[in-house]
Amino acid sequence: MILRRIFTVAGAVILTACATDNTAKKATVAQITPTGVDENFIVTAIEDSALPKGSCGMVLWTLDAEQPTPVFRAVVEKGAEISIDGAPVKMALTKVDGSANYGVFEFQTFEGEGLSAHIKVRFGQGFDGGSYVEHGIMTIERQDGWRTVVPAAGIAGCRAK
Repeated sequence: MILRRIFTVAGAVILTACATDNTAKKATVAQITPTGVDENFIVTAIEDSALPKGSCGMVLWTLDAEQPTPVFRAVVEKGAEISIDGAPVKMALTKVDGSANYGVFEFQTFEGEGLSAHIKVRFGQGFDGGSYVEHGIMTIERQDGWRTVVPAAGIAGCRAK
């Protein structure tokens, strides 16, 4: 039921992406507080979840207070963006594996600014210009070894010019 709700919202977002700003509120999505470490490791909502016009990529959401919240955006050949503690983090694609849809692979690794993001997805039902991403798992790891695992769903596709 929750995934169906996310997919319904995700479909509405992709269909209105050309006409809206898609600016997201800053929401706390996932948090890990390791023992002996003073700072929290918080994955927060990304500011802009829309794919740039004429590009392909993937946007992943997770639930925050029962609302879908965009937490990851990857643009083919341009890298990815997440937000940690409210600050955007740019990442470069370093490894891919599995099948691909719209330039997005089932298994992808991104790295940047002392973080690694391991993304595993399963492609679901297709729609005009894209497909739903089901059963996504984002594993965000810091250089000190602490990590957080965030369940996600979303879309992979291309945005018209």
